[in-house]
Amino acid sequence: MKAFTIAVLVAFVAAAASQSYYEEEIGAWHFHTYFFEVNPSKTAEAQAFRLASRQMINSGALPDCSLNQIAIGWDGPHPVSQWEMCCNKTDIAAGIRGISKTTEIFLSCSPLTIYDLEDHRSRTSWIGQAVVLDDECPCLYPELPQPRPCPVYPDYSDIIDPENTHYEIPIPGTEDYKRLNPNFNILTDKY
Repeated sequence: MKAFTIAVLVAFVAAAASQSYYEEEIGAWHFHTYFFEVNPSKTAEAQAFRLASRQMINSGALPDCSLNQIAIGWDGPHPVSQWEMCCNKTDIAAGIRGISKTTEIFLSCSPLTIYDLEDHRSRTSWIGQAVVLDDECPCLYPELPQPRPCPVYPDYSDIIDPENTHYEIPIPGTEDYKRLNPNFNILTDKY
């Protein structure tokens, strides 16, 4: 079943790559790793995968990928604990190879296009069981002025601490993850 899921994901990416909009609209892909923080074995598995992902990034195996912070509990359209790895289109194949080595973790893969809402609603592929996303979340934009690049996230902790539910949230309506410019607006400013 897992091999079939990976084959479908690779076919999905290959089909998107063959279309002309790939170069114009898809600059990056993001992978979400989901886990249930109340389940110690799933948390340990997600922790091990997080550390392996960090090692792949630091070793240069995934040079154009970055890890977002770990979110415990609901976060945006994601109803369970998760963390995100964002890969620019140059590293999508390496990202798929990396995530295909997981076991029972639930993973999603979505493009980052100008259609943020559709990317989460109908352009998401899954490895493992799908998680129902909240596609009515106000954090999803129907249309952005241009495709989003992969953010370069700060070096967030790689330790999953189910007791710590505090995490940094981007300023509403922005992609300024480092909070360097509180006036930045994803809908009107160039990025």
